[in-house]
Amino acid sequence: MPLFIKNSIIYKLFEQILIKPYNNSLLKRNLEKILNCFKQSFIYKCVEKYLNKNPYFLNSLVYKFIRKVVKIIDKIADFLHKTIKKWLLGSKTFFELRAIKYFSKEKRILLLAVLLGAFNIAYSVTGMILDTINLYVSYGILALTLILLVFSTSINYFKQSFIYKIFKSW
Repeated sequence: MPLFIKNSIIYKLFEQILIKPYNNSLLKRNLEKILNCFKQSFIYKCVEKYLNKNPYFLNSLVYKFIRKVVKIIDKIADFLHKTIKKWLLGSKTFFELRAIKYFSKEKRILLLAVLLGAFNIAYSVTGMILDTINLYVSYGILALTLILLVFSTSINYFKQSFIYKIFKSW
């Protein structure tokens, strides 16, 4: 137990009022004797054997079949993971994605605007096909994309904006 807890007034009071009297009490000695008798009883031994036994399903044919199927699927998934990882590590896309963290703020905002615009196009086309388009959402995303595009051309617009100053002051 940390020293700052042991030296606290609350812990010392708790220790003086409850812990020390209980450790020296007749109740604790009697409970230890009862517990010792219970551990030697037939009921305790039966419960302990039941809790410590091996489960029956480990010998089940269904369980063994499921384990073999999962093992095969795991090997296939591991093979796919290794091959895809090997393909991606040498690709130009991987190097470009890894280089994003070294982009300037303008390039990051431009990339975000492009991705948001692509999402807006996909949302609009899907909404038109399924006839579930919400124009307010589409126009809102379009406005956000245009704002990000303007900010990406010059970060100074962004730094001089009222919203930036409000968030900077927090």
